[in-house]
Amino acid sequence: MNDSPNSAMNHRVDFVIGGVQKGGTTALDRILRRHPDIAMARNKEPHMFDDDEAFGGGVPDFKRYHDLWGESLGRRRCGEATPIYCWWPPAAPRIRDYNPAMKWVLLLREPASRAHSHWNMERSRGLESQPFEAALDCEVRDLVERPGLYARTRSFLSRGFYAQQLERLFALFPREQVLVLRSDWLRNDPARTIGRVLAFLGVGPMGPTEAIEAHVRSYPEPLDPGTRAKLAGFFEPEIRRLEALLGWDLSDWRR
Repeated sequence: MNDSPNSAMNHRVDFVIGGVQKGGTTALDRILRRHPDIAMARNKEPHMFDDDEAFGGGVPDFKRYHDLWGESLGRRRCGEATPIYCWWPPAAPRIRDYNPAMKWVLLLREPASRAHSHWNMERSRGLESQPFEAALDCEVRDLVERPGLYARTRSFLSRGFYAQQLERLFALFPREQVLVLRSDWLRNDPARTIGRVLAFLGVGPMGPTEAIEAHVRSYPEPLDPGTRAKLAGFFEPEIRRLEALLGWDLSDWRR
């Protein structure tokens, strides 16, 4: 029997760390696991709501999803971290249908370094063979030739269109249900940043919080300064759009 999200008898997951990929979601997940009133999914990335096959027949069976929290569901604040959710267009509407009260936590990383980190990750997995700039050129060509394309692997640029993603999200969820943070805030001031997250989730404070470095590695090919400058120019319109949307000063991202 499907565990229908419309049933008043069933508890729902309370929050998602919905983005962005390579933005610090693993570190945040690990920190929140230490809190006694929070239960994170057994698997860090369940990928429930970006599973197009699972939703192909309508409402999927949520029981396996809910099993990731066991008896904690309904007893603690339950959350999960799947960073593709904010970028994959069908995910947010599915989450709204599942739980209109869902809270979102988003960590935004400077898009040029995010793109380069993403490329390095895909290359280490054997899923990208092109040099960085060549891979970017291929993505731009794909975006021009096939508008609306969402490629999970070669999406180094498109995942950095944060304003576009947030505008979609704000059309579905009240802004008070969305907490947007910069990734470097978590790294440079973890105590204050985690305090904001806990207050947003409605749980009490936790003990001393130190930065956690997750998936940190030395890249054999660091980001070339010239390429970084090109990317800063490429992303500038989107960054200014994001500044207007959030009221932030992101001048350091444009350098």
